Amino acid sequence: MLNGFKNPGRIALIGAKSEIGLAIVSQLPEDKSREVILVGRSGDYALDVTDRAARERVVEAIFDKGDLDLAIIAVGVLGNNPDKSDTENLVEAMGVNYLGSVHLLALIAERMKIQAHGTILVISSFAQVRPRDDNFAYGSTKAGLDFYARGLSAKLQGSGVKIKILRPGFVKSKMTAGMAIAPFSITTEECAQYGVRAISSKKVVTWAPSILKYVAMVFATMPPAIFRKISQR
Repeated sequence: MLNGFKNPGRIALIGAKSEIGLAIVSQLPEDKSREVILVGRSGDYALDVTDRAARERVVEAIFDKGDLDLAIIAVGVLGNNPDKSDTENLVEAMGVNYLGSVHLLALIAERMKIQAHGTILVISSFAQVRPRDDNFAYGSTKAGLDFYARGLSAKLQGSGVKIKILRPGFVKSKMTAGMAIAPFSITTEECAQYGVRAISSKKVVTWAPSILKYVAMVFATMPPAIFRKISQR
C-alpha cells in the first residue's frame, strides 16, 4: 500500500534488466519498507514475455502476495537483430512490444481495479509518432501499445487505477549502443527523471525530453517528401 507520504510501497518492474526501468525505481523517493519485484527471464518471477500462460501466472503470483502500488512495463526489443530476417525481427518485436506488453497491461489493470488503486507506467517511444524507413516496424509495435494504453486510461477513469505513458526519444543505453546518436538524445538517468515525474503527473503522456512533444507536432503535419528527407539524415 502507499505509505504516509504517498510513495509506492510495492512495485513490480516488468523488465528486470531494463536500464530505464531500473533507473526509475532507483530515483523514486527512498522508502526502506518498499518491496521491489523484478520480473525478468530468471529469478523468483521468471517470465517469457511471449508466453501467454507465463504472463498470466506471473501476474497472479504478484497479486496473490499483496496489493501492488506501481507497475512499470519496460520490456521491449528494437527488432534489428542482424542474424534474423526482417520478418523474423518484426514477429519478435510484435510479440514482445505489443502482444506481450498489452496483455500484461490488461492483466495488471484488472487486478488493480479489484484493489481499487495503483499506477501503471508504460514505456512507449517517440518512434510511434510517424513511420520512418529505418524503424517503422519497431515504431508500429510501440504505436499499438501506446494507443491501447491511452484507451485503457480513459476507460479506467474513476476506478482508482491510473495509466501513465512515457515517450522517450533516443536514450543512450546498451540497447542503442552502436547506433547513430539522434537529436535531443538523453541518458538513461535523465530519462528516468521524466519517468518519475510521469508517475505523479496529472497528464497521461510524458515526453522525454519535453521538447519532443513539439517535435512530434511538427512531424505529424510535415509533407511526406520533406519528412522523408529529414528522417533519412
